[in-house]
Amino acid sequence: MWSGAVQSRSRIFLTFALFCVLPLLLIGGINLLINVRSAETLVRNELEHELAATTQSFETLLRERKQEIKNLAESSSLQTCMSAAYHPAVSPAANQPSVNVAGTVALQPADNDLQEAKNEIASLLRGPHSYGAIAAFGPSRQAICVAEAPSTKTGDILFRTRDLLAEQIQPEDVVWTATTDEVLCSIVSTVTAGKTLRCTAPVFLSGAGTTRGALVADLRLDSVISSAARPLESSIAENKNTSRRSTIVLVMDDQGEIVYHTNAALKHQLARSSMPYLEGIRAEMVAGHSGTKDFKAVDGDKWLASYAPLMGSGLSLAVARNYSLASHDARRYGWLGILLALLGGSAAAIFLTHYYQRRTQSIERVAAGVDEIVKGKLDHRIELLSSDDLRPLADNVGLVTKQLREQIARDAESRQFQSFVRLSAVLTHDLKNAIEALSLIVNNMEKHYEKEEFRADAMQSLTAATDKLRALVARLSNPVNTLSGEHKRPRPVDLVPILKRVIAMTAEPARTQHEIAINLPDTLFALVDGDRMDKVMENLIINGLEAMGEKRGKLTVAGGETEAGKPYFSVSDTGEGMSERFIAERLFHPFATTKRKGVGLGLYTCREVVSANGGSIEVESKQGAGTTFRVVLPSAQS
Repeated sequence: MWSGAVQSRSRIFLTFALFCVLPLLLIGGINLLINVRSAETLVRNELEHELAATTQSFETLLRERKQEIKNLAESSSLQTCMSAAYHPAVSPAANQPSVNVAGTVALQPADNDLQEAKNEIASLLRGPHSYGAIAAFGPSRQAICVAEAPSTKTGDILFRTRDLLAEQIQPEDVVWTATTDEVLCSIVSTVTAGKTLRCTAPVFLSGAGTTRGALVADLRLDSVISSAARPLESSIAENKNTSRRSTIVLVMDDQGEIVYHTNAALKHQLARSSMPYLEGIRAEMVAGHSGTKDFKAVDGDKWLASYAPLMGSGLSLAVARNYSLASHDARRYGWLGILLALLGGSAAAIFLTHYYQRRTQSIERVAAGVDEIVKGKLDHRIELLSSDDLRPLADNVGLVTKQLREQIARDAESRQFQSFVRLSAVLTHDLKNAIEALSLIVNNMEKHYEKEEFRADAMQSLTAATDKLRALVARLSNPVNTLSGEHKRPRPVDLVPILKRVIAMTAEPARTQHEIAINLPDTLFALVDGDRMDKVMENLIINGLEAMGEKRGKLTVAGGETEAGKPYFSVSDTGEGMSERFIAERLFHPFATTKRKGVGLGLYTCREVVSANGGSIEVESKQGAGTTFRVVLPSAQS
């Protein structure tokens, strides 16, 4: 009868839930789908707009640089220099010949004309427009001068008019037959600057007919692209709290080499090897196509990338954004809507079910009373009328509940006794460690007491040991916190001072018997409870010293960061080591030890403290060779 009533109530609840929850869940699912698609559409539109703006900015900058080169090619001072080279009889005194590397004679123009041309070239190289080098070639196709930009803002421009290397910078061959003053640009690879945009402009000499010279300018390609992408990257920097913080700008040449990347470490690398997850988009960009595609990064996030060729440069530009992060809010609010729909529908179903059966038979009262008892309310009584047929059942439930309360009370007393035994074992272990430290100090005091420095260190160590004993007494007087294993809230702590203090108190007194090696960085911050971590360090160092026994050995204490950037410290000894079976089956278990006088709680306590601080403890041991314990802790930056 009782089971049938419960089943009946369940069927009623499921019926109401079917009509209340499902429609709301359907609405929530549709809302989630619409939000996600809207977010994707928004990201695509933003990417296309930013791609178009960056492409237009690059083309505008390229046109401006071409115009600057064209203006320099048309300057009177540069044409005068080239005319002087073409008409050697103009001023024999001012135009002295010089022999270049190729062995041919190249006339040097007058100093004043050459200086004026140098000033115009210098104004471009010192400007903010990414020029790397500028060279002028006379009608005989010999270089008149080559100027290289300074390596720093305050450096000097390097001008050379003699001993010019022909292979350093050369104009396009078509410039010698060009009929227009169009500036021609192409991408070349240089040893010093990598990918470079080399622009060549013809210089038509006045009064020389079809005779002409050439002006060549090397533009730092990554600097030009950086200038074009600066508005976008500035927008990314200003929106640190939005998905724009996960936007990257990528420029690739027709060989698949990365010319520019938001992450400077990826520049000048092949995209096929450095970004293999971008293979599909890389092939499209190398082919000069445009479009929008998605890809998955190494961490599994979905990205959207819009790409298009940069006209007249042989390059392709891509702007990519982390779609998983950009759509995070849309998905979160969509799932929140589904959760609210589920909660709202469930609440409505519960309310209707309760309203429908609020005046039910006495069996439901018994079921409700049993449910309260199951929840832990063991003093709850089921009240029924004496004439009710279920009164004997209610009385039996009350009798069972009373017996259960008595059993729980007996169990509580048993747990208190077990807690006292555990406290005794833990305090015995800590007391043993403190006594070991004091014993080492006393033993060395007989040998080195006459040394003032030793006495000062001994006093500090004795003070620290006294504080530890006082802390043990405090733990005994406050058994609730001691037994519960409560820990302080972790905070950033520099482990190095703690390690040095523990080493000075425990390891340094044993230096006459064992070799002590310390390899610690200047600082090593971790997010831990420093007081509890002090106990871990003390346990591991004392265990290492005890493992080596009377035989002289070496104790090494080291620290640093793992490859993942997590801080760690390690304690190594050259003692007897442990067997693989002991490590697998007994190590870190309470009351398990290889020492004849050990309690077996040290490593167990270490593991519990390290685990409570979110870290891990690793062990490497080989019988006859020694043991290394390595404690890896959470970084204070995470």
